[in-house]
Amino acid sequence: MISLAILAVLFTLVYGSFNATYRASEQLEKEADAYRLARLGFYYLSKDLSMIYQAKPVFAPIGQGAPLPPATITATSLFKGEDRTRTIDGTDYPDDSIRFTAVSHGRTMRDAAESDWAVISYHLEEGLLIHEEALSNERVVRNEVGEAVLGIRFRYLDSADRTWVTQWDSDQKKSLPLAVEIELILKGPTREGRRFKTTVEIPLGGKLS
Repeated sequence: MISLAILAVLFTLVYGSFNATYRASEQLEKEADAYRLARLGFYYLSKDLSMIYQAKPVFAPIGQGAPLPPATITATSLFKGEDRTRTIDGTDYPDDSIRFTAVSHGRTMRDAAESDWAVISYHLEEGLLIHEEALSNERVVRNEVGEAVLGIRFRYLDSADRTWVTQWDSDQKKSLPLAVEIELILKGPTREGRRFKTTVEIPLGGKLS
C-alpha cells in the first residue's frame, strides 16, 4: 500500500510538471505566431508605403511606344487614411484603413498587360488584415495578410508642425506625411491583446531631420 501511495504521488508530480511544461510551450508558440504575423504585416506595409507614387501615370499597350488616349487613363494619385473604431464584446479597438498609389506591384507573368503602378489598400474584415491592389488593367488582387487581428491603427506625421495626426487626405493637404506609424493589435491572453508598433518613413513626404 505504501509503495502504491508513493507511486501515486510521483505520478501526480510528473503529470503536473508535464502539464505545466505543455501550457508554457503552447503559450510560447502562440506568442511566436503573433510575432510572425506582425513581422509579415509590417513587411507588406513598409514595402508598399516606401514606394508611394504621386504622379498621374500614362500607360502604353505592351510592345508599343505610343501612350494610351487620355480618355482611357483613370489612374490618379492619392493618399487617404481613415480613423475608425469597432467594438468587440464591449471593448473598442482601432479599425483604421489606408489607401494610396504605389509602384510596388510585381508582375506574375513577364508579358502581363499590367503596370507596376497600383492603388493599394489595407483594412480589416472580420479579424483578417486585407491587402488589396487595384491594378492598371482594372484587375483587383486581394490577399489575406494575417488573421486574429483585433485592431489596426495608423498615425501620420505632418510636415507642417511635426505632429502626429489620426487621419490624412492628400486632396485636402496637397502633400504626403513624413512618416506613417502602424500599430497592430493581435489576439492575446487578455482583452488588451498583443500590441506591435513600427514607423515607416515616406520618401516623397520630405526629410524627417
